[in-house]
Amino acid sequence: MKYLAHVSAAVMFAISGITWADANTAIVTQTGVGNTANVDQTDAGAIGNLIQQTQTGFFNEANATQAGETDSAIYQVQTGGLNDAYSLQSNGSNNLAEIQQQGFANSASTFQLGSSNSTAVIVQQGINNDARVDQVAGTDNVAVIQQSGLVHNAYIGQFFSANSEAYIFQDGIGNESAILQGGVGHSASVTQSGAGNSANVLQAGFFNEADISQSGFGNDALITQFGWFNAASVTQDGFLNNANILQLGLGGHTAIVTQIGAANNANVVQNGLSETAIVTQIGVGNNAVVLQ
Repeated sequence: MKYLAHVSAAVMFAISGITWADANTAIVTQTGVGNTANVDQTDAGAIGNLIQQTQTGFFNEANATQAGETDSAIYQVQTGGLNDAYSLQSNGSNNLAEIQQQGFANSASTFQLGSSNSTAVIVQQGINNDARVDQVAGTDNVAVIQQSGLVHNAYIGQFFSANSEAYIFQDGIGNESAILQGGVGHSASVTQSGAGNSANVLQAGFFNEADISQSGFGNDALITQFGWFNAASVTQDGFLNNANILQLGLGGHTAIVTQIGAANNANVVQNGLSETAIVTQIGVGNNAVVLQ
């Protein structure tokens, strides 16, 4: 009896040292074979959060963690086999992370760290696609990645960003895209269809807008924006076209590049205030350089 008393006292002492998180909800539904789901809401600073995981198929894996997070939600839905989903929300509030995967061997991850009122959404349909969203030390940001097809790769990073939006839509085989935003009020979108296309957007400053649309094979586009109120767009239809836009200075620039055909090359550099450049290439092997 004395031994049992000692054990009971030790257990009560151990329990008294644990601080439990409050008012969190976890819902896990699994149908199939060998699926794995992990939920971690044990952090004392996790209050009023929701994690919902749904798996149908075989050997899918889902992991979700909320630490120091309040009033946020994570949704993970997987249908198929060998898909992997990971979401982390830490030291923020009122965030939403959603991952939907249908197919095989897709991988998706979202990281919301020190963020508030932000949304990260990844939707994948196909085989061996990969997507990641990072939202760090920001507020009121939106990041959406949607992939359909095979072996796509997409990344959105919003760091020290506010009121910014980024969208990536990929259809086909082996397209790659990345959007990186820092600052206030940016908007960026990438739409890719075909195979082996590459698109990248970098935005720093305030209220910049960038759009890239690619259709075909092996096209490459890069938009880099610093400053205020810049606008840039690239449209590529064909194969092996290349377009680069760099906007510097105070801002207010506008650059539009349209390429239809093959192996066209366009470079636009704008520095100063309120420059405008419009480049249209139709055919094969054209080359254009604009310096302002």
